[in-house]
Amino acid sequence: MDDQRKQDHLDDIDKILEDVRNHLSRRDTERGEQFELLALQLLLRVTKAMHSERDVRTLMALVLDSALSFAEAERAFLLLIGEDNAPRFKMGRSYNGDYLTEADVTISSSIVRDTLATLEPLILADAQHNEDYKGRQSIRDLQLRTVMAAPLLHQEDVLGLLYVDSKRPLSRYSKHHLNVLTSLADQAAVAIYNARKFETFTG
Repeated sequence: MDDQRKQDHLDDIDKILEDVRNHLSRRDTERGEQFELLALQLLLRVTKAMHSERDVRTLMALVLDSALSFAEAERAFLLLIGEDNAPRFKMGRSYNGDYLTEADVTISSSIVRDTLATLEPLILADAQHNEDYKGRQSIRDLQLRTVMAAPLLHQEDVLGLLYVDSKRPLSRYSKHHLNVLTSLADQAAVAIYNARKFETFTG
């Protein structure tokens, strides 16, 4: 994308964001519609930042912080597929904005395994009461309630996994959560792919 097309694209996002802000300021906005608009606002902000940022570390932190804010969760991790085709820890963030280390990666291995096997996003609003997962050892041991995971896909390549969890149940859940999680993972995959390509080209 050349500089002028890129700027036009960012300007278009700004216009849409302004429309969203105007709708959110209306007092007659329904609660469900308000959540959808807030989710759209978040996605657009992330999209804009991703299209203008080339530093991979900055991009990954942006993805994790956005996921934490959207999910109202406590921790978020980014796992990238290594040369051995196994998911490897790349970055972790807490809701307080702290970077988490690889030693902090105590996550549900079954959620990671299932998400990478199906290549479908997964959301558990309350894992302790989910019939398919409440008996899993990692869910019990970690006392997880909210768990979200989405594969990072670029065309036919699996780049990694976005994983978010919390010991609190999700306060509200709707189909919009799945849509936002999927869109955020898609944007993250494209951004990470492009940033890697840019670093390879300039390196």
